[in-house]
Amino acid sequence: MKLKRWQRVTLWVLGTVLVVLLVAKHFLLDNPAAPGPEYVIDLAALHRAATAAPGALPDHVEVEKVAEFVVPRTLVVAGDGLGTHKMVLLAHRVVWPDHSLLVDTAMSEAACKSLPSGKFDAAAFERVEKAMVQAKDIVFSHEHPDHVGGVSAAPDFGAIATQTHMTREQLMSSKLERKAFAPDTLERLQPLDYQGLYTVTPGVVLQKAPGHSPGSQLIYVELANGARYVFVGDIAWTKDNITLGRGRPGIATLIMSEDRGAVAAQLKALAGLPKDVHVVVAHDPVTLESDLKAGVYRLGFGGT
Repeated sequence: MKLKRWQRVTLWVLGTVLVVLLVAKHFLLDNPAAPGPEYVIDLAALHRAATAAPGALPDHVEVEKVAEFVVPRTLVVAGDGLGTHKMVLLAHRVVWPDHSLLVDTAMSEAACKSLPSGKFDAAAFERVEKAMVQAKDIVFSHEHPDHVGGVSAAPDFGAIATQTHMTREQLMSSKLERKAFAPDTLERLQPLDYQGLYTVTPGVVLQKAPGHSPGSQLIYVELANGARYVFVGDIAWTKDNITLGRGRPGIATLIMSEDRGAVAAQLKALAGLPKDVHVVVAHDPVTLESDLKAGVYRLGFGGT
């Protein structure tokens, strides 16, 4: 049977739309990024930097789960379907017998209202706020609000200004929500400038890792008992990004304007680390629970 002209046009349009949708699905949802230039994590160099300066190494690491929320799985791991994926919002505390250092500070209850299906733990965030004042140092994996939000919401910025260390890249980044900070507070911070590796204090070393954001960096922690941690921020949202070698899909990276090739290279480097190095992924509830059971962290901030 010969089709009428309008029927042929309709079929052509539908076919074209289907092809476009399939191509879009491939590039925006399914296709993982190819790694860019090699990213190197030199554990021997990190160890030397962590132990070169005189002073005791930290004793243990603590974690607070400030909130949990849900996002589509397809935004987390390229090609992983349309199910839901639970995420957690964490802050970590590196502890010595007489002082402490915070890695990221989560964000306030008001800010967490923007998270999809978010559940906030007010008691946990109160402990984070107290720990910020007590800390000798506060460092950040990157400048997104769910990592620096505790500082931006601090009721007394003066009490934490001297111990807050943001890199120049973090402070200058367009991804830093400056309006979340009280007027004239960011100007009080002395930008941290470094090349290569930077030792914050014995046992804690920074290494730049731009890609997810301009100010992204690895935070290496080595304890007195030899345990080693690498805090990766949002380079990976789940340990699956590392073990499967698949980062976020194209649509997620377009929304966040991240460098997919750089992130893919960093994921490859993280996958090559020895199994005894604890890779700390900021939003992965499954890895968090397994790490807590294994004694990798202590749950809840103490009082030092």
